[in-house]
Amino acid sequence: MAPAVKNKSPLTPVLIIPGFMSSALTVEKSPHKSWNGKRIWLNISQIGFQSLRIGGALRENEKFRASQQNNPKGNKSGESSDALHQQYMKEVECKSRWVQHMCLRDDMKSEKDGIEVRPVPGCAGVDYLSSGALTESFTYVFGPVLVLLKSKGYKEGINLDAAPYDWRLSPDMLQKRDKYFTNTMQTITHLYRQSNNTPVIILCHSMGCKTGHFLFNFVRFHLGEDDGQKWLDKYIHSYVPIGAPHIGAPKSVRAVIDGDKMGLDAFLDDDEGLMFGRSLGSSPWLFPLENTLATPISPSVPPSVLRLESSIVLTIPTQTIPMKGFVYRREVMPSKVRLAIHLAKDFVVRTEFYPLSRGKSPTLMLKEEVWCVALPPTIEESLKLYPNICVHLEELGTGKPRKKRRGIYHCDIFWPCRFAFCMMKWILCLPCAIVLKILRLLARGADRGIEVTAGAVGSSRAIGKSRKVNWGKGLIASNKTASSDGGESGGVGSELRFQILPTDREGQGFFFEIPSSQQCVLKVTWRPPPSMKERKPFDKVTHKRTTIHKYYPATPGELLVAEGLNNAVNLLRDSYAADPVDPRGLSSWYPPPIKKVVAIYGINLPTEVSGIYQRKQSVKLSYSTSKDLCVRQLIVLDKDAKLNGLDGYTIESGIIRETKGKAKKSGDGTVPYWSLQHCRTWQGEGVKKCDVKVYEIEGAEHRAILNEAKFHKILLEVIGCV
Repeated sequence: MAPAVKNKSPLTPVLIIPGFMSSALTVEKSPHKSWNGKRIWLNISQIGFQSLRIGGALRENEKFRASQQNNPKGNKSGESSDALHQQYMKEVECKSRWVQHMCLRDDMKSEKDGIEVRPVPGCAGVDYLSSGALTESFTYVFGPVLVLLKSKGYKEGINLDAAPYDWRLSPDMLQKRDKYFTNTMQTITHLYRQSNNTPVIILCHSMGCKTGHFLFNFVRFHLGEDDGQKWLDKYIHSYVPIGAPHIGAPKSVRAVIDGDKMGLDAFLDDDEGLMFGRSLGSSPWLFPLENTLATPISPSVPPSVLRLESSIVLTIPTQTIPMKGFVYRREVMPSKVRLAIHLAKDFVVRTEFYPLSRGKSPTLMLKEEVWCVALPPTIEESLKLYPNICVHLEELGTGKPRKKRRGIYHCDIFWPCRFAFCMMKWILCLPCAIVLKILRLLARGADRGIEVTAGAVGSSRAIGKSRKVNWGKGLIASNKTASSDGGESGGVGSELRFQILPTDREGQGFFFEIPSSQQCVLKVTWRPPPSMKERKPFDKVTHKRTTIHKYYPATPGELLVAEGLNNAVNLLRDSYAADPVDPRGLSSWYPPPIKKVVAIYGINLPTEVSGIYQRKQSVKLSYSTSKDLCVRQLIVLDKDAKLNGLDGYTIESGIIRETKGKAKKSGDGTVPYWSLQHCRTWQGEGVKKCDVKVYEIEGAEHRAILNEAKFHKILLEVIGCV
């Protein structure tokens, strides 16, 4: 290799600020001593590398154990079921600890008791998330850039450094907990002095661009406008954002609402991905700004679209149902029973299974359960879709349950007839009676096997049904009593009483008395849709099968309210809107107080620009103590939505992506083009009348651009090493 050519003038110092999930994190304090000092982001072994290698076998074994009710014979691989189960439980515990360390508290600001996770300092925290020959190739961040700069004579700590940060935190918490911005100012001062008083280039990527932009305004707030501006003029050479989501990226909203495993699909399940995404205080920093439509290149699709829907809340109060009439003459008593609420033929809401009390008069004790069911916007449209409700009592199993045979010892009005038939059968055709007895025993064994299998896979059958009840009449009447708008304000419920009849109506006792019905109570409350009076529906999106649904643009805050994420709503208000440095306004939309900006980003890749959301068809609002309320999901992507008349856009499973068109550019695969190019609006504007230069690299992906030869060539030109 030819020796590097020495520059006559000192190299312009460079400070790197990485993006979202791009700073390595380590455990400084943990309740589990073995975790202290370990690198947790990204440490694949800590989130179940073994489950990636033999996870299929472990999951198969768990299903086998469940279906066989912990049968110790083992699985197909020959290893004992217990041995694989213990290995599975160890990996589940390891992964749950990883999630425990990485997730913040419900306030989205602080860590859990006894846990301290901090960024790895310096360039070591931004080169590769997971070091090693096998992992560096797919966990690189600024590693290729550091190699490039060091080959040109840069030395770490002299004219090259990095400012990793805990990317889980909001900007105010970065300063409050870690003193990040004041420490970064000291790092910049150090580079300046070590480089013969040469101003520093701030090289940022992804969310690191918003962090750098915030830093500039923080200096003016921290030192005062005049002194802060003098500091910036002295120490900052230029601001170089790479793949910057200046005014947000819609993908960040989806991560909070619908969950995002951040590429860790092999390790995290859906609930873990959702729980992790909803604990991050930095997510709102990446939300699209509400004035996005005012950009020079206005997007044709709003960053978030919500289907307008109302809902009903179904409450099953605590109650006791006598079950004697439903299980009379059963050969085997059902161990547990549940209640099923039928709103339509293919739409059923089911409670948990509850055990039956034993004795001559068994009873079913139902505990309170609450469900939320999505409906069309008005009561009238809802009643057209779901006019009636009926309830069933269900037990595990298929077909008809086996009953005790009526023997001659059963005393009822047909006793003489049964006695005579039994004697004739055994006297006149003994061989036939024996064969019939054997066949019945075989059929009974087959039925028993079917029952066990059906119970393992969760199949159920009805042992009691009610008649259909028009749920809307009482609801509308109750609402009209409470309001004068025809019941459209919602909030008032009605109580429905169902008479459940046994599906087996065979009589019992000497005179074959028909079992009586039992009463079940259900409370129904209607909730109106959010008000959209001041905005027009987005008619470019419609439903695939019906015309009753309308779609409206929605802000991230409105989605958070609809999802019930009050902690995120409070964070937006207290940590973002109330911050004097204004991370979602002054430090995003408006020009930075820097004289030179050089933006570099990739273009013309399919890029997510919007999510179409709807209420989940049914959601259980009440949980047992074993469930984590954090993963309850009310809003999901609308997979039944379609686009109409929008060239250059595609839709898949409720996600709209922009694509390259004849006269239209698209983003870098993560950040939409309208957000990447927003820096163009800064030209000649702001405190320093920004001089903005933009480099667009065809086909460069959001993260892969850091390892792109074209980018490296541009970077060397920008820092003056060509």
